[in-house]
Amino acid sequence: MEELLANADPAVQLLYTVIEGTLFCGGLVAAFLLLRHQRLHPADMQALTNGIVARSWNTFQLGIVLGSLLLLYLLASFSGLLFYAEQIPLARLCITLVIYTLIVILVSIINRRRGGSWAESCGMGLRNLKKLALSPVFYLAIIPFLMLATKAYHLLLQHVFGIEMELQEVAKIIAQKLSWLQILYAFTAIFAAPLYEELIFRGLAFPYLVKRAGLAGGTALVSLLFALMHFHVPSLVPLFLLSCALCLAYWRTGSLWVNIGMHTIFNAVSILVLNMAG
Repeated sequence: MEELLANADPAVQLLYTVIEGTLFCGGLVAAFLLLRHQRLHPADMQALTNGIVARSWNTFQLGIVLGSLLLLYLLASFSGLLFYAEQIPLARLCITLVIYTLIVILVSIINRRRGGSWAESCGMGLRNLKKLALSPVFYLAIIPFLMLATKAYHLLLQHVFGIEMELQEVAKIIAQKLSWLQILYAFTAIFAAPLYEELIFRGLAFPYLVKRAGLAGGTALVSLLFALMHFHVPSLVPLFLLSCALCLAYWRTGSLWVNIGMHTIFNAVSILVLNMAG
């Protein structure tokens, strides 16, 4: 990102600085408001943790989902042999969407067999949709800390370990000249990926691990998995911290809608910045 901005027009650099500063200041205000609300209305931490634990699937049920996921990705790894090089980006996107769809369907089937509704299992009932309004506040509240941690981490990688700050493959495609492929990737990142990733990591894995390792342990383990699964060293710390914030937002609100909203905003803002810089 820094390299893209360095080569961008001065007007773009100024606009980026304004956006970054606005998000940082807005984030400080949002963090203050959340802390003030917590002070005035203290949460029952044990009750909130028990509520998350009660949503945990058993090992067999979670194993079916994870096993299916691994099998699908294993099969997908051979898909490159079926396409020409110029077809691979679009083919990869289509295969990813197919995997997302199949896993969501599988989760829905198992959840129904467990006798639970989306509201009971993830706080995603229609009545909980109003909690989406909390997403911008929670998103803004983590931005100042995420910005500072990311800058410090990237400086460490560059000046201590000599690692270049390269974009993820998906980000490289999104940062290219506007095309239908870029639009499809952006649509997937903004709408499909947040739903899928929040369902898997916060909806399923988080309660399971909290039940066995406690709130702190479950949050750390899920966040580590979330960061590692993106296979991008420059994003490890930012994604780990983002995941910690998403876990705590789910724990505090009891609704996965909040996480999906936060994740959607995060990806949308990231894509906006990439397109500005690119």
